[in-house]
Order: sequence, then structure tokens, then C-alpha cells
Amino acid sequence: MSEDNIVMEKIIYTDDMLPARTPNGMSKIRSSNDAEVYSSGERYFPVMLVSTSDYKALDSAFMHRMFNEKGFKDNGNYGSAYDYFVESSAGQFKPTFDIYPITLPKNFSNYNSDSELILPAIDILVERSDFKARASKYEKEIPFIILHPLSREKALAQNSSFFNHQYKLQYSAKRAYTKNGYTFNNYAFISQKAEGKASSTSSKDVNMLGTFVHEFSHVIGLQDTYSADEQGYATIGPLPYDVMALGLRNGNGGYPPTFSSFEREAVGWLKPTEITNTDSVYELKNLSGMQAYAVSNPNKRDEYFLIEYRPAVGFDSKIGSSSYSGKQGKNGVLIWYIDYDYDVFFSNDPNGDLNHQRVEVRTVLSKNQDSFANFKFVNKSGKAKIDGIFNLVFDGDDRVCFTVKSSKSLDKCPEKVVASSSSIASSSSVSSSSGITSIVQKERHRVQMNVSRGMLNVEVPVSGKKTLRFYDALGNIFGLHTFEGSFASVNIFGENRSVFVQLDVNGRMLLAKRVQFR
Repeated sequence: MSEDNIVMEKIIYTDDMLPARTPNGMSKIRSSNDAEVYSSGERYFPVMLVSTSDYKALDSAFMHRMFNEKGFKDNGNYGSAYDYFVESSAGQFKPTFDIYPITLPKNFSNYNSDSELILPAIDILVERSDFKARASKYEKEIPFIILHPLSREKALAQNSSFFNHQYKLQYSAKRAYTKNGYTFNNYAFISQKAEGKASSTSSKDVNMLGTFVHEFSHVIGLQDTYSADEQGYATIGPLPYDVMALGLRNGNGGYPPTFSSFEREAVGWLKPTEITNTDSVYELKNLSGMQAYAVSNPNKRDEYFLIEYRPAVGFDSKIGSSSYSGKQGKNGVLIWYIDYDYDVFFSNDPNGDLNHQRVEVRTVLSKNQDSFANFKFVNKSGKAKIDGIFNLVFDGDDRVCFTVKSSKSLDKCPEKVVASSSSIASSSSVSSSSGITSIVQKERHRVQMNVSRGMLNVEVPVSGKKTLRFYDALGNIFGLHTFEGSFASVNIFGENRSVFVQLDVNGRMLLAKRVQFR
């Protein structure tokens, strides 16, 4: 059977499936961080684990582990929801999901809409002493997850609006919820249990990790990238490559692929580098190093290609093993095509036009000397500055190298440069008692950096977004910290080694230093 004839997940489109428009939508994806304000840093989100009088919830301790435990491996999962977002963001986003068991007094069938179930659940939540003790950690308007006690298909059999989805109470309930000084609006509505396991209370019958990740990713601003064919089946889009498509089912749902470079850009975690110099040899690090290249339409800045490297590691190691999509992927250098339009994305169907896919993987390069030379734009007046990428060379799982001239030969990657900047290797060191000496840029003399009791303390008395990246001696990134103020204190206790620290301000490298932790 050909891929085109494989039946996918049936999707019934209704107005309720559309994402609510938010003040921080994705309307300026190439020029600003349009993520929800709570998609960076350490954030806390309440998760209501609902039981009804006729259906019991899964064990709350197990659910807490699945959402929060570092290195969670039960039920064939690569990690927890926390692990997923930390890996996708390279540590820029660290969500904690507070699990609150909630028992509703009626049978499940007595709730005729998601809001009829949600509002009484919040009524119970806001009176709980453990919620009140944690409430100061939540946002002013609290985004939340509600997990109902059935499987997806069992819930749909009772009510066609009970599919897994993200929405806002201001639309589903005609008002945001406000009580006791708390406000709730943006939410994800998700089944606790796996398909066919409506009555089970065994943790082995829990819903897929990929489903929880997918719906919560809507909460922080992402849209679906799958779409449906004429028969209403999800056969369109970057299916195994994207958690916002059917990649949520990779590895039986336990290995959802990490955010694409497009999605990392959308939520403000990554800024692609435009390819401009046709004489260079380009080094592209594993996507976990938060690097991607762009080839943009000079006449339409939101139409562009993205080049990212995804080896078969971590959550991305099952791209070639999707349990449901019918289309198997492969690891390597992914060439994405993006044609961003706010109104189309707002409809939550960017790939609805079969003849104009707005988010797609054009090809995957997976072996040495592969090439791609088809940077063509839908906008006929647009012309890429480069013809393609050529002479691809893989250097393990860490990086690949390529040229943008077919005539420029390349048979191996150049010698590694620490943290993608030769200036780091030659920088002077910082010990636990020293500060930073003045080097090159005029702002550098104003920066102070020291180590005390395993904490790296940095003072940057200039405005803008600051990013600290931490690299080992081989140039591999192992940590990242962002901050907006003038001071940051980062706990890297236990490293007990020399590491390289790179400081960027507003996306521009200010300095890079070697630091000895001891």
C-alpha cells in the first residue's frame, strides 16, 4: 500500500478546534518573540487530575512523575514532560506541573461540555490548601491543564466536543474564570487514559506522553501542522517530524520529536542564522545546541527555508518509528520550508491547502556528500541568495558541515572550534576569585563575573536579553540560562571542571571566557 492510501487519524474540524487568538500570537514570527509570556524560565502550571462519580483517575503520584521526573522511563517513555521541554529549549524553559486530584460529584455523562466539567473543577481547586500555598508561583492569569478520567474515544462517544484540545474559557464558557483573586483562562483539555482503556486505573494504561506534550504546546502558542485529506484523515504535513503533527505518536507515543527550529523560533528560544557568505564552510551543530540556518526570500521575509540537524538521539531517536502515522521519517539534516501568514496560522490549519503547504519538510539529507539545490519560493518575485547546500559531511552526532558552492570541495569538517567561536579558545580564564578583564568591545569592561560556592555570578549592567551558554572543552553545549535584568546567579555546582561560558546580549556575543569550577 502506498503512503498516499494509508488511513490516518480521523479529524473532524469544528470551530472549537481553532486556537483562541491571544495578545501574544505568532503574527511577527521573524521579527520578535511572540511566545506566550510563560514559555521561558522556571514556570508553574496546575494540572487537575479529575475523577467523576463513575470513573476514577489514575494515580496522582505516577502522574506527577510522568510530568515532572527527570529521566522518567516508565511505560516506554524516553523522559517526562519536563524533560521534553527542557531538551527542546536547551534549558530556557523549565516547567513544573503541579498535580491536583479533583473529584467531581456527577457522572461523566452529566457534563455536556468541557466548560461544564472545568468550572466546577476549578471551584474545588481554588479552595484547596495546597493550591493556595502554591498560588504565588502561578501566572497572574493561570494557564492550566485538565485531565478527564476517560480515554479519548470513550469521551467522544459520550460527547463529540470531548476531543483533546486547547482553548480559552473566555470562549468556551463565555468568560474567564475569576474567584478568590485567581483568574483562569487558557487551558488544555486531555484524556488521562490510553485508547481503549476508559475504565482502567493502571498506570500502564495512561495516555501517550506525546499527547500531553502536544496539547500543552498549544497552550504556549503553537499550532497544528497536520491537516486532513478529502476523506477527513490526517495525511498532510510533516507527520513523523513534528510533535504538532503525528510525530506525537513516535515510539508508541513515548518519543515525541523535540520542537523544530521553526517552533523554537516561534516561542523565542532560537534565532536562525541567515546564510550570506557563499565562500564559507558552514558548521551546523545538533539542534540541541540551538543552532539552525535560514535561507530567506528577500522580498517576503516570512517565507524561508530552515536547515537543522537532528541525529537519532533522545526524543528524536524514534523519528523512523511512528506507531500510527504510516509515514516513517529518518534522521539527518532536515530542510524545512516555511511560509508564515498570521491569518492562516490563526485558523490552525497552515497545511490545509494541499497545493501550498506552509510548514513542510522538503527533504532529509542523511549521508555524506548529500546535497539540496532547490531553494525556490512560492512568491515568484523572491529569489534565494544561494542555490543550495552541497558536500555534506557528518561528524558524528555533534555536527555536520557543508558548503553553499558545489564547486567548493569538502571531505571532512574543519577542526572543532569551542562554542562555535574561536575567540573562546583564546579567551583568558576566570577562576573563583577573579573578575573579567577588558577585551575588545567597549561594553565588556562593565561586565563582572565570578564563581563562589559552585555558583557563577554575572553582572551585566546593560539593557536587553542576556543568554549564558555553557560548553565543555570539546565545544558541546551542556547548559543555557537566559535573563532580562542586570544580574544572574547560576548553579552549576558539581561540574568540577573547566567550562567555557559565552555571554550574548540581544543575540550578539559580548564575551566568552573559560571558567574553572572547584
